[in-house]
Amino acid sequence: MNPRPRRSRLGLCLLAGLCVLAGLGCAQLGGERVLGATEIVHVPAADLDFLAIVDTGAFRTSIHALDIRIPDAETRMRDNVGKPIEFLLVNERGRGRRVRSTVADVLPVRTSHGTEWRYVVPLRLRWRDVEKQVLVNLRDRTPMTYKLLLGRDFLKGDFVVDVSRNAVD
Repeated sequence: MNPRPRRSRLGLCLLAGLCVLAGLGCAQLGGERVLGATEIVHVPAADLDFLAIVDTGAFRTSIHALDIRIPDAETRMRDNVGKPIEFLLVNERGRGRRVRSTVADVLPVRTSHGTEWRYVVPLRLRWRDVEKQVLVNLRDRTPMTYKLLLGRDFLKGDFVVDVSRNAVD
């Protein structure tokens, strides 16, 4: 089994920059595509676009969800795993849609303010022609500029990141 060759960060940025200058926009390296630090990502279940920030330091993707409802919810969050869940997804433009899913897990997430417990649901996300289902944690991201944070779970195996690129450039 051959280990995958490592690409230097400088080499990757140079190659991505050359592709952008050549008008290719979305560079593709091997089987991976190059994402910028921010990207427009579509959530098919809500038919909404989000200006997302790419965070290679975060394992799990996080999305702005309000008015989370679980019929016959148990007091302990973990006891709601497997139950249906409904929530309101709202993008940075204030557009929102209700989405239904199933609670896949409840996980502790470390933040700068401590540890929060969050519901995790499967959700399909699409960037350009790549659509993936990932487990996304639901969080009220009202004070945050980016209502969708793409973690390594979305990036893994398909994307590399060029932090010098942005969706709005």
